[in-house]
Amino acid sequence: MRTIFSILTLSFFCLIFQNRTFAQDENTGYAKVEYMKVKSGMWDKYVACEKAWKLVHEYRVRQGLITGWEFEQVLIPAGTNNEYDFLTVTLYKDWKSLYTETDWYTAAMKSLPADKREIAEKAEDYRDIVKTEIWSAGDLAGNPGAKFRVENFMRIPEGGWQKWIEMESKFVKPVHEKNIAAGNRAGWLLAFMDLPRGSDLPYQASTVDYFDKWEDMAKDEGKAWKEVYPDLSWGDINRKIEGTRVIARTEVRMLLDSVR
Repeated sequence: MRTIFSILTLSFFCLIFQNRTFAQDENTGYAKVEYMKVKSGMWDKYVACEKAWKLVHEYRVRQGLITGWEFEQVLIPAGTNNEYDFLTVTLYKDWKSLYTETDWYTAAMKSLPADKREIAEKAEDYRDIVKTEIWSAGDLAGNPGAKFRVENFMRIPEGGWQKWIEMESKFVKPVHEKNIAAGNRAGWLLAFMDLPRGSDLPYQASTVDYFDKWEDMAKDEGKAWKEVYPDLSWGDINRKIEGTRVIARTEVRMLLDSVR
C-alpha cells in the first residue's frame, strides 16, 4: 500500500482504525451517508427537492469533486416514529476529497435553471439531517447498485475484527457469489463505519445484500450453502457465523435515484 503523506495523517488513521486488522491508504474511496427525516406534510416536496439536488451532484461529478451519489428511501422500518425516512450517499474518491475549501455550492447553484435552484435552496424547509456517517467498503461481490438493498448493521466484539472479516470474506462471500451466479441476488457489500467512532455506538460495520427485484429477497439461498459446504451441517455453519458479530438492526431500502 502507498505511504500516507504525513505523520499527522498517519496518526489520525491509526486512531480511526486501531481496532481493525487492515490498513487503508490515501486512495481508499469513502461514502458520506446523510440520514434524512422529512418534516410533516413535506414528503412530495422533499422528493422533488432531491431531484433538483441531483443536478447539483451531476455538476460535482463533472468537476471531479465526487464520484457518485445515491438517493434511497427506507421501506422497513417505517412510520412516524422512525428515526429517518431517506438517506443520501455521496461517494468520494479518497479521504482528501471529503473536505474541500472550494466554494462549489455557489457555482453549482448558479449552474441550475432558476426554478430548480429555487427548489434546491429550500431543502431545510422540507427535511432535517438527523445524522451523518463516513463509510468505506471492505469487500464486495456482484452489483452494488441494484434497486433493493438489505443492510445489516453490526457491532463487532472488542478484538474481533479479524475473525469477523475472515468469516464474511472467506467463509460467507463464496456463498453470496454462488447465489449471485444463480440469480438469487444482485450483489453483496461489506462496509466499515469510519466516523463517528466510540464504544457507545450501536454499530461499527455492516453488510448489504442487493436485489434487483423485491421478490428476489424471498428466494431460497440455502441450496448455495450446501453446494459450497456440502460437509457442514447447519449447526456447523451457524457456529462459524454467530459470535463474530451482533446484528444491531436490519433495514430494507429502495434506490430512488443516482448519479454515476
